[in-house]
Amino acid sequence: MKNSIQRIIVLMLISFFGFANAQGELTPGVQTSSVAASISNWVSSTSDKNKAFYASAYWLSGEDCANYLKIYNGNTFAATSPQVLISTYHGFTRVRLDHNNNVYVLYVDRTSPGSTTFKTYLKKYNTAGALIGSRIEVANNTNVTDIEVAPNGDVLIGCVEGTLAKVKVFRNMIYKGYLPISNVPKISNSSPFSIQMDMKDSKFVVGYSLGSITASELHIKRYTYNPTFSPFSNFNLSSQYSHYTEYGSRFERDNNQIALRSNWEVFYNANTSTSYPFVDFRVKYLNSGGSSIFQYSKGFVDIDINNRLLISKNHGSINYPDYKINLYNSSNSLIHEFSVSNKIKNHLESLAIYDCEFVITGIDRKLGANPLSHTYQSYHQLFNCQDCRPNMGATAVAKFRYPNAVNQYPSKYGSLDVTELCLVDNLLVDGSLSSCEDRYYVELTEFNPVSWTDTLVLHSAWVTPITQAPNNINIVDFLPPGYHLRPGKIYKFKLAVGSPWDSTEIFFEVTCCKRDIVVIGNPQEVDEVYKYSLTFGDDQMDIREEAPVNFSTFPNPAKEELTLDFSNFSSTATKAVSIKNVKGIEVYSNKISSEKETVTVKKWPTGIYITTVIIDGKTYQKKIIKQ
Repeated sequence: MKNSIQRIIVLMLISFFGFANAQGELTPGVQTSSVAASISNWVSSTSDKNKAFYASAYWLSGEDCANYLKIYNGNTFAATSPQVLISTYHGFTRVRLDHNNNVYVLYVDRTSPGSTTFKTYLKKYNTAGALIGSRIEVANNTNVTDIEVAPNGDVLIGCVEGTLAKVKVFRNMIYKGYLPISNVPKISNSSPFSIQMDMKDSKFVVGYSLGSITASELHIKRYTYNPTFSPFSNFNLSSQYSHYTEYGSRFERDNNQIALRSNWEVFYNANTSTSYPFVDFRVKYLNSGGSSIFQYSKGFVDIDINNRLLISKNHGSINYPDYKINLYNSSNSLIHEFSVSNKIKNHLESLAIYDCEFVITGIDRKLGANPLSHTYQSYHQLFNCQDCRPNMGATAVAKFRYPNAVNQYPSKYGSLDVTELCLVDNLLVDGSLSSCEDRYYVELTEFNPVSWTDTLVLHSAWVTPITQAPNNINIVDFLPPGYHLRPGKIYKFKLAVGSPWDSTEIFFEVTCCKRDIVVIGNPQEVDEVYKYSLTFGDDQMDIREEAPVNFSTFPNPAKEELTLDFSNFSSTATKAVSIKNVKGIEVYSNKISSEKETVTVKKWPTGIYITTVIIDGKTYQKKIIKQ
């Protein structure tokens, strides 16, 4: 008989994505650092990507105290450089790749070996890791700075010297002049200061913050870059497009705090905390209408050449060790949510996107009882959100969206994992991590694992209209008319993609579950974990019979209106309807005698709701999603 090997509490962490096409990871979590695994000090990192290469710079303290650089081929994912020693001092670093595959590293270093004086320097490398020229000083202090590369190859350094914030311009590693950004108060240890920059073609944005933690100012200025300078001075002639000020907010000194679209829209991470620990973060969206909140938590942000927004969801902590990466199109509609490698997901450090391929870096944080025995390593991972990429064949990937458990059955070839699905859930298969496909094929059969044969073929055909495998392949859509999935049977779901084609098989059974759905709220609310009981029909129902009738809801997900359809019931009794959110707060109740009822949901917050219907003394429930 079956042996239950894994009970899975379904974590409804995300809303229904709608239709999502092929995208997924190009590499697993790959260790970037080549230093010994016994290091006991923190590792920080930064990254950048262009069309052909990607790079990560990382720095650590302790016995291996140093800054390092590593460069990779964007097609083969193989390192094109050894681990390059940038400096023997650990500290702030930024890395940028230009369109000619030059790699620029901005970093803090001693003025000379053994010196206690530190300044900010720039180095230039080729993709083999060879230094081009020598380091140059770009700022006479160690205030956090940023770097961008203009279309003509100019290297722009955002920095502060004295009381003047400026963008300094270097051409062929030679200083040309600067664009004054602002006179700012004198910087001290109690006055957080950070400059953040991004650039799209000739448009670029500079964000900076100043003042104390309890009285901070955040400024965002947008410019059209002009590579010429005044004939009478070294002032750069770029023209200012706008200046936005926000009081009570500041930038962090992390990577990816600001991102710019080619239409001047800006996304930025703002810290509004006034005391430690700093937890009051917002990702904000600035357009011609002003600033608005886009995400109620900290997030790294970047935007690709086609204005897609990449943003991290800040679940990475001891309490919530599960960073996610969200990708949005140019209209801010969610394209896909990417899961992150276990090597990175509990501490993300940076992200960088170029034309729908992106690299992330982070820390493999092995936490032990003794702080001195902790080990930290720098890792990176590469993802793809396009339909296909060069030299990559079609690959089929399928997983169940709402598994309840995984059970083991004996088979001709050993133990077989069979996923248990609840009939109360949508029976969906996610095929969106398949890649390079232009079509997909579904085969659904009753399956005998002992003989390893299909005992009844329910469906076998390419799906029309021809399209890529989505994340919401509904098993029910492929059942023959009048056929019902039955508990006690094992089914095989085969997904093939092409062309040329590749296939994968997953196995499932259905049950009339009674279980809890666990919903985790805003990651800022670390103590709020909500449980909601979900049942299907009569608890004592005989699973050898077909599942009892239930009401239907459509459309689901719903945006403006939701229809409750009770036409499956033969009873004419009044139906008591209640809809609650995942916190148990009732948002709708009514007593209905008609077969159908339309509910306006337009103003409901996006999320998951539970509809409960009582008729003839029996309770029925369905999960609905408000988009």
